[in-house]
Amino acid sequence: MPSTGFHSEWLTVGHHRVLLHSRASFPDENMRFMANVAAITCDANSEGRARVVEIFYDDKACIWTVSVASTDAADKQLEDTLLTVFHTMYGDGNIEPQVQIVEEGNTDSDHYDRTEHLSVSAGVAVDRWRHGDVEYQGTVRPPA
Repeated sequence: MPSTGFHSEWLTVGHHRVLLHSRASFPDENMRFMANVAAITCDANSEGRARVVEIFYDDKACIWTVSVASTDAADKQLEDTLLTVFHTMYGDGNIEPQVQIVEEGNTDSDHYDRTEHLSVSAGVAVDRWRHGDVEYQGTVRPPA
């Protein structure tokens, strides 16, 4: 039984849980480096509410997308900051930072995890509390 996931991988960088995703290739050290730079930039330029949720590379169009999610509208300025940082590093115009502002989750819940909430709200991760085990585990290949 074939398994999906060759094109993507989850990476933890501090408080950030980042999906490294490529259209037709696979995550490499450059993607991991970009995730680290984006996480450090977000941590240094926000009130600690923003999280990098995805680094996507479209190798056909040669476009990088750096997705960040936050509950604080002031974090929208991270788009310009990330754009400046990456354009200074790489010197090209093929990096598109996107900051999505989402509603705050139920922080009183014992099951609340900020990083998971932001990833789910941004459409990057599956909400494990809203889907049954069959849907949630549908693409997971059990060990042989």
